[in-house]
Amino acid sequence: MPPGEGAGEAREAVLSVPVPLRLLFRPPAGSGRSSPVLIGMHGYAMDAASLFPLLCRMAPEEFLVVSLQGPHSTFAPGAELGPAAERGFHWGVSARAEENRAVHRAAVSQALRWAVARRGDPARVCLLGFSQPCSLNYRLALDPPHGLPVRAVVALCGGLPGEWHEPAPGTPASRATDVLHVSTDADPFYPAARIASYAGQLTARFRTAAHHVHAGGHRIPSSAVEDVRAFLGERAADRLTSTPDA
Repeated sequence: MPPGEGAGEAREAVLSVPVPLRLLFRPPAGSGRSSPVLIGMHGYAMDAASLFPLLCRMAPEEFLVVSLQGPHSTFAPGAELGPAAERGFHWGVSARAEENRAVHRAAVSQALRWAVARRGDPARVCLLGFSQPCSLNYRLALDPPHGLPVRAVVALCGGLPGEWHEPAPGTPASRATDVLHVSTDADPFYPAARIASYAGQLTARFRTAAHHVHAGGHRIPSSAVEDVRAFLGERAADRLTSTPDA
């Protein structure tokens, strides 16, 4: 026993190990030039395959579309029993929030490297999340892992970082990022009182921000698909020369 370590005293060490990081992708239409990139992230207990068809509907054809699968697995709620129990994935539920944020950041960073190696344009990266990863994506946009501003963030039926209580200035990176936040009017996790401040908080931190509320519960509203597609299409240009209407 090393000196100073009592037999009955528990001490903690935190180690890191690599885990598989899976994704589905759609190559951009055409070839030769670099393409804008959309990295989409599913909600808790979902998977890359469940989000992929919607990403392909929402992203214009010139985008390299990446549906990233959370590195942690779980049983889908209500399907925990039996040999064919359905599995889902998520972005971390540790009580230590910094660990969840670190896992998400590492996952997006790896996906970015993968996309750029396939002619994805690092200056035209858009992030999209449903539910759980929304707040994580907003934090990432304040300090992007690849050192360039994220071109756009799309948040669907999700929240803001818990420490955002009032409008506040963003960062040089976030002030070059446009945001589209989509909520629904019957979402039990994000009721009207909770989302009331979102527009003001997002506008204060990002270049532009729009908050749309659609009919529906805690799901991606089909009525928002064309809005998202138009928003991403506007942000796909090689250069943004003026402030767009959000």
